[in-house]
Amino acid sequence: MAHTRVIRRARLVRRRGKKGWKRAMWMALWIGLGAVIAHPPGTASAQTASSAPSDGGAQYEFLMSALRATGATPNAYLIHDWTQLNDSFLNETQLAALGAQVVQELGLANVKTQAAQLVNETYWRAVGVWPSGTRAEVVLTSFPGAPSGAGDGQPETVMTVTASSSNLTEGQFSSQYDQVERTVASVNGTPQMSAYIAGFKPSEVSEAEADGMAIAALRAVGAAAVEGIRTPLETSLSGYSARAPVYVLAGDHRRVNVQVAVHDDSFRHGTDVYVGSPLVIATY
Repeated sequence: MAHTRVIRRARLVRRRGKKGWKRAMWMALWIGLGAVIAHPPGTASAQTASSAPSDGGAQYEFLMSALRATGATPNAYLIHDWTQLNDSFLNETQLAALGAQVVQELGLANVKTQAAQLVNETYWRAVGVWPSGTRAEVVLTSFPGAPSGAGDGQPETVMTVTASSSNLTEGQFSSQYDQVERTVASVNGTPQMSAYIAGFKPSEVSEAEADGMAIAALRAVGAAAVEGIRTPLETSLSGYSARAPVYVLAGDHRRVNVQVAVHDDSFRHGTDVYVGSPLVIATY
């Protein structure tokens, strides 16, 4: 199967998973990005349904429409972008300069940085906050290519930008989503946006009830289940809606752009719900 950006992301994460000091960069993301996809829809490849940029307001309403249908109360969100910036291998100084530009474009405060020049990759990371208190993270990684066996055999530099907060409002989510998208474009990157909104239901539900919640969420945005997993502790369904502009392809080449995950939360004696588009980029 042709190598795709989603596959590259998964490889990138798996390689980083071997380096414990880097795990913080993926927060709850790293799934193993875990692998970029919390519940991989078969073998996925990234596609874009249109060339028009995503809109934070539209994404917020799309996700909230699905989450409301589950009966969960929204309490947090995550915005994420993964972009291949170029086909070059950059050293630590070059990555730091690029990273400083991204941080400035984002307008982050209280920034802490970390960098490393390794044999098979160059790594730079910054963590800061927006005035709203939203945590934001920028990670740049550059691979030399074939000699080291990194990536897909060609030099490349990739960037991830992640913003997460428990202070969910439409205005804040929308503006930050758009800010991340604009920032990626400002350094000549093509945005590959994803986001999720998380919610909580103060009661534990059965496997059948969890399945009903996930199906109701998909229907609320005009989607039907394409595939999924169902266990006593978690239910995760993926579907496709014409209302969302970006999608991935499942192993059988069907489009997927909304995922609903319902997970038992025994610590709080309730149920966690995640609605993401095109996928839930987090562990749950």
